[in-house]
Amino acid sequence: MRPFCESSPDRYCRLFPPASAPSDPDAYCRVLTGLGEAMIDDGTRVSDKRPEILLDAGYTYFGQLLSHDLTKDASSIDEAWQKEPEELHNLQTPKLDLHVLYGGGPDNSPELYDDDYVSLKLGSWNAVRRSFDICVAKNGDRLLADDRGAENMVLRQMTAVFARLHNFAVEQFRPHIRHGRSLFRKAQSQTRRQFQYLVVYDYLQSVLDKQIYKKIFIEGDADIEWKSFSIPVEFSVAAMRFGHAMVRPSYLFSFGKEMFLPEFLGKTRDRGPLAGDQEISWGLFFQGAGPEGTVTSRPIDTRLAPAFQHLPPDLIGTPEAKCPFARFAGHPSQLAVRTLLRGAGLRLPCGQLVARTCGQEPLTERELTTNSIGDETEQGRMLREAGLCNETPLWYYILKESEVRQNGNRLGPLGSHLVGETIHAALRADMNSILNQPDDSPPVWTLPDRSIRIYGFPELFRLAKSI
Repeated sequence: MRPFCESSPDRYCRLFPPASAPSDPDAYCRVLTGLGEAMIDDGTRVSDKRPEILLDAGYTYFGQLLSHDLTKDASSIDEAWQKEPEELHNLQTPKLDLHVLYGGGPDNSPELYDDDYVSLKLGSWNAVRRSFDICVAKNGDRLLADDRGAENMVLRQMTAVFARLHNFAVEQFRPHIRHGRSLFRKAQSQTRRQFQYLVVYDYLQSVLDKQIYKKIFIEGDADIEWKSFSIPVEFSVAAMRFGHAMVRPSYLFSFGKEMFLPEFLGKTRDRGPLAGDQEISWGLFFQGAGPEGTVTSRPIDTRLAPAFQHLPPDLIGTPEAKCPFARFAGHPSQLAVRTLLRGAGLRLPCGQLVARTCGQEPLTERELTTNSIGDETEQGRMLREAGLCNETPLWYYILKESEVRQNGNRLGPLGSHLVGETIHAALRADMNSILNQPDDSPPVWTLPDRSIRIYGFPELFRLAKSI
């Protein structure tokens, strides 16, 4: 299978033909707005069919880090209704190179690096100990290659863990490599390789349908062939946004320290360095990373945490006052509404068309409109009355597929196909990636008393305390 429309690596492409423009765009937007407003968690279980075996809470935020490393679209929702994917700039590199951490490297992003231009800056300007936080300047600005790294306090500290891992690699190789640029490149390569290994052999193995994962990453049997790889809008605007459903209403950061979602969302809510009592005990986010009992994510379903109905202004942005084609008077504060409207503006294909193209049996109307005991849901009623049971918005379809086919524990076949194929292609397009090396094992890390390989998140986040 070839993508429907390819583009250059710094733009977006289409995997499938676009949907037809709605005959009455305003009426269609009203339907999607109502559907998005109904996508709220009411506290009930997804299903009683079998016990839920949900992912650890940390997978939610590693997925966010991964998504940020592949795609950054700064266009407004209005622009999505006026432009084609190949007209939209991807402000990230479409490969898993930790550009969110390194930026342009010491030569082009020197503000991110210590005086040696090899190690990444960490901690606040007045830190007296090794910091668990990203670098914060005297004026309160966070020094990040991608400002989205401060969107929430979990992602912020996870970004700092990978920065510390890079610096740990620097110290590992410093006795053997004297030249600064060579030392930087060696440490960067080590850290990127570790990141990619965790993506393929922990994260994707955990979130994808088992058969789809095996087909793509074990057997190497990918269906989509690019001439020039770029990020598909079906991935960036729909499939990879499944992680929004996994976000919990609150988290335990450490014993006795619970934080609710509104407290740690937003890039400017807490200017300056994090307080000591805000440090995460990673055992609460990844099982085996510490002695704590691990908290799970929410299920992947069509109901989002209530706080996502009221996003903070700094995550929404402001509409362009002089935008000549402004369809929306203001930016919706509901995350689900924003996602559905952006997908409609870009004319993403419906879930049923994509499923059939991928050789899968689409969800039935009953599966789309009812809950686990067969009662019609409010969302289902809206889909039925709007005639969307055969033309369901792709993002909603992917979430519902997980709910119906996987009990919310992992992505269903279609969501797995889109996420797995895209990330596999991104790795294959990068000649330096782990999939293009003869040895795809994780790198060796030298500790004072032994050498180790990090095979999964528990080992990495246990190590985070000592690096």
